[in-house]
Amino acid sequence: MEIQIREGSREQKRKLKVCAYCRVSTDADEQENSLENQVRHYETVIKANPNYEYAGVYSDFAISGFKEKRPGLQKMLADAEKGKIDLILTKSVSRFARNTSIVLEATRKLKELNVGVFFELQNINTLSGEGELMLTILAAFAQAESESGSAGAKMVYQRKYEAGIPVQYLERSFGYTKDERGVFVADEAEAVWVRKIYEMAADGYTPASIKRYLNENEVKTVGGVQWVDSTVFRLLENEIYKGDYIMHKHFVNEERKLVRNRGEVDAWYIEDDHEAIVSPELWQKAQDALAAKRDYLAEGSVIEEFTEENYPYMNKIYCAKCGYPLYKRIYSKGNRLNWGCSGTKRYGKTFCDGINIPDGVLRSAWHFKENIYIAEKASDKGVKEFTYLKEQSWKRRHKKKQPPAIPENTEAEYPYREKIFCALCGSRLVRYVNPQSHKVTWVCSRRKRKGKDACDGTRVPDTIIKGWGEIKKDIYIQRKDDKNGKKRYSYTSKKPEGADRA
Repeated sequence: MEIQIREGSREQKRKLKVCAYCRVSTDADEQENSLENQVRHYETVIKANPNYEYAGVYSDFAISGFKEKRPGLQKMLADAEKGKIDLILTKSVSRFARNTSIVLEATRKLKELNVGVFFELQNINTLSGEGELMLTILAAFAQAESESGSAGAKMVYQRKYEAGIPVQYLERSFGYTKDERGVFVADEAEAVWVRKIYEMAADGYTPASIKRYLNENEVKTVGGVQWVDSTVFRLLENEIYKGDYIMHKHFVNEERKLVRNRGEVDAWYIEDDHEAIVSPELWQKAQDALAAKRDYLAEGSVIEEFTEENYPYMNKIYCAKCGYPLYKRIYSKGNRLNWGCSGTKRYGKTFCDGINIPDGVLRSAWHFKENIYIAEKASDKGVKEFTYLKEQSWKRRHKKKQPPAIPENTEAEYPYREKIFCALCGSRLVRYVNPQSHKVTWVCSRRKRKGKDACDGTRVPDTIIKGWGEIKKDIYIQRKDDKNGKKRYSYTSKKPEGADRA
């Protein structure tokens, strides 16, 4: 009798790669604690299940569920496309998103990838037959509930506005504080600087020069940071500093974004609402000075087709500092035109401080029959003055500035250039030269051509590779950041699995 031995048909069931998604909508302390508890809970649940392979917990903190562009959500969807996830756990439909279209679009996209989403509270798995129908209904309820709450909150403010009860936020404004009665009064330590800002503006100083003055004197904003031009502009244009207040100056639109009220909803202007820091006269002088500055910049700045007929000087103007031609720079949503130094644009401010001249100045001040080289100098008030030299005169005194030399991309300069590859996808690393700092970095060619969805990409400074000494055979390089954010680079001679060189 012949005995036949056969192997049993044992099929190893693959573990599901499972992650979780959590979100809280405000930055309150209790919400932060809630998020930490959720992350800890899901990590424990997934790791405790023998059929699950832990694929991480994705989260978004202090972001509304109406917003589609949430970093945690977007990263999770991208990883799902890369095959890193089979199943997503989340607490409820409203935690995933408050907008019906976002819920359905995301879950359908995941379903096409055979990735399911399990909503614990509603006990719905999107891969099940009835999952999408139930999800559509519940997502609509979640959106309606959120919109109802938002409408109720808006109605409370609306009633206050109509009754003339100010809804103030002056505690966020530089120069104001609350006294023991809860009334907003001038914070004299900051108010002296508010008056100085208005006096300087009324006297003709530009916001840029006021910013420099404040930063030189180590005056900080409400947020404790240095001043920028836009911060000075906002302060100067704010009516609160003359004691008035506009209720509903901003509102939340249908997309849940805070926007400037330009007549879309009712607004109320209240005079003598609180203690003024500057007089109405000084406030108006500052506004007139700002308006004059805008008129000066906009004067003659008619943007047309860029031809020599419309701009007879366009190929005849050069920066007097470095000798490079000036190029067009369009501002204010296409309503203002300046000309800037192309040397600064290409090689950075360390190469040339540059120039920025309004088109109206060129159009009205000079006639150009030959090439001219333009220089600028700023007065103490920040108002720019422009001078120029004809080409012949400029070339007698100056030479065109030469940029730092960059080594040619040859094997002699980089003997390892054919031997370095990305450890993530196996693609060749190619040279990238920063146009301003001139530093050389080697980057993943697949990432460069196809974007981050194709490969997270390796970027390694040339100085790191040079520090490794002679490279005799192909190496695959990877960067890892430690807990302190410090970049560390490693390499191996082993080609990554499934990698194709490119």
